[in-house]
Amino acid sequence: MIATEATRQRIAELLVPESTVVDGYLDVLGADTPPIKGIGQAAMRVPFVSRIYEPIWRNFFRLAMGSNAVGVRREKQRAVDSLGIAEGARVLDAGCGPGLFTRAFGRAAGESGLAIGLDASPSMLAEAARTNAVGPVGFVRGDAGRLPFRDKTFDAVACFFALHFFPDAEGALAEIARVAAPGGRIAVTALAHPDVVDFPLFRRVYAIGGARSLGYHVVPDVLTAAGCEITGRKSSGAVQFVTAVKR
Repeated sequence: MIATEATRQRIAELLVPESTVVDGYLDVLGADTPPIKGIGQAAMRVPFVSRIYEPIWRNFFRLAMGSNAVGVRREKQRAVDSLGIAEGARVLDAGCGPGLFTRAFGRAAGESGLAIGLDASPSMLAEAARTNAVGPVGFVRGDAGRLPFRDKTFDAVACFFALHFFPDAEGALAEIARVAAPGGRIAVTALAHPDVVDFPLFRRVYAIGGARSLGYHVVPDVLTAAGCEITGRKSSGAVQFVTAVKR
C-alpha cells in the first residue's frame, strides 16, 4: 500500500532539501548515492534481498543476540516501549530497511503522529512503501550521516541493526542526537564488542560484509557528547542496546 499524498506532504514539510517522489517514497539523494562497502551493503540494494530481509536477515541478528533473542512481535513492542512513543509523536527510524519497525512506530503514534523511515537503499524503500506505508507512515531516501531534517524535529529516534553499516557511525549518531527534540528519546541497537577483547577474525568478517563492529563505549560516548543522557545500556551476545534522552 502506497503512502497517501497527505502523509508525503507532511514529511516533505520537515525536509530541508527538496525531494521527489519515487516508487512511493520521497527521495532527497537523487544520483548522490552513498558508496557501497562490502557484500553486505551491496546486498541491501538488491530487490530480491529487500523482499526476504525480514524472515532471513533478521534471524542472523537474533542469532547474534544469543539466548536473549526474542520474536518479531516482542522485538517491535520492545522497540516501541524503549522510545516511549505517545499519541501525536514524530518518530524517525534511521536505517529503516523495509520498514517493519517504522510501521509499528506509526501505529503507536496514531493518526495525529508521524513515523518516517529513512534509508539509502532504493530497493529497501520501494519494498517499505509497498508493504508498510500505512496511515501516518512514510519513507525517505537519505543519508544517515547527513539527516535531511532540521534540528530538534523528532520526539523519538531509532536506529536498529543499521549503525554498523554506516560509513561514519559516529557522525550518524551525532546527527541522530541533533534531530531529536529536548526530552526526545533515542534507541540504538548495533553490533559491538568488549574493548578488552580483540576479535580480529570477527572484524575481518564484518569488513568483508561492509559492517563495522563498534566498541561498547562508542554509542554512549558519542550520544553523551552530543547532549544526551544515557538511560540504558545492555548487551546480548554480540549486540548492544543503548537508550538515551536528549537534554
